[in-house]
Amino acid sequence: MEKNFDAWNEDKKKLDRMRSDFDFHEREIWWCAIGINVGSEQLSFSADFSRPILVVRRLSPNVFLGIPFTTKTDDKLPFRVRVVVEGVSNDVLIGQIRAFDRKRLYRKIAVLAEADFDIMKNHLVEMIEG
Repeated sequence: MEKNFDAWNEDKKKLDRMRSDFDFHEREIWWCAIGINVGSEQLSFSADFSRPILVVRRLSPNVFLGIPFTTKTDDKLPFRVRVVVEGVSNDVLIGQIRAFDRKRLYRKIAVLAEADFDIMKNHLVEMIEG
């Protein structure tokens, strides 16, 4: 599949000009315009370059740490945490954590259960501490 970096760049310019009134909180799952991947980064297959993201931590009024989700679960791959959202198994790709601006948010999907969020955070700490 050929990556259309030019289309993503045009969308990114529009996002940058937008004003976002979305308020976001930890544990929320949002559709988020993450763009086109480089190398092995998690990518989006949608026309608007979005995929589900878990809000892990608010860093400022506009910026948060987020982690992409995938419904392609795989127990053999490292840095994944299995969670169930609205009856569907997903892997939270903790190795793909990064900062996002609120302008990338499209629509709130759900809120992750507190117990699953705590498990994910413990795995994240283990990953960072090695």
